[in-house]
This record gives sequence, C-alpha cells and structure tokens, in this order.
Amino acid sequence: MRKAFLITATSLAVLLAAGSLSAHHSWLLDRSKLIALTGTATRLEFANPHVQVYFQVKDENGATDTWQAGGPSPNQLARGGWTRDTIKPGDEIIVAGYRNRDGAKVVRFDSVTLPNGQVFSGYRGR
Repeated sequence: MRKAFLITATSLAVLLAAGSLSAHHSWLLDRSKLIALTGTATRLEFANPHVQVYFQVKDENGATDTWQAGGPSPNQLARGGWTRDTIKPGDEIIVAGYRNRDGAKVVRFDSVTLPNGQVFSGYRGR
C-alpha cells in the first residue's frame, strides 16, 4: 500500500512539474520576421525567471498600445552589462525581437536600443 502511494505521489509530482515547465518555456514565436518597435518604457522587471520590459507604442492612428518584451534571466543579462537601471520609465527605446504567433503584443527581445544609442543585446556573446 505504501509503495503504491509513493509511486502515485511521485508520478503526480512529475506530471505537475512537467506541465509547469512546458508552460514556462512555451514561446510561440514567429521567427520568420525580426521586428523593431519604438516606444516609451514604462517598467523594467529585472527579476527571475526572465527580465520583462514594458513599453508604450503608438500605432499609425496615434493610439497607444502596451507591449511586453521578455528576455533571458537577470544573471545572463548582467553578464552583458545590464543592471536594474539600464532602462528607466520614460526612456524612448527601440526593442528588436520576435513577436508571439498568437498576435499578442508580446516579443522575445533580441536587443534594446537606449536613448543614447547604446545597444544592449538580450543574449551574451552577440
């Protein structure tokens, strides 16, 4: 009885962990087209598991949309020179990356260009 309980509990734990890992790494990106968005930064979340940049982009009609750009972990970005203060609210930034295929205003960023022209890569070694 105890052995059956342990097997069932272990199997359940593995299935739950696998589902969460799958959801966590489910970037559904359109890698056929790198896009560049210019906007005003509203927030930088320099936290695990992935850094997130939120910014406002004006469309062709002048309406403002909020976009989210996700990247690697803070540790990986810090090795490339990023800090919690790399992007400040109000900064005019250019985010280059790959958009989610589902049409959401979400990109996986490849690089971010700051107001002074400095380009920060999302990935070390690029």
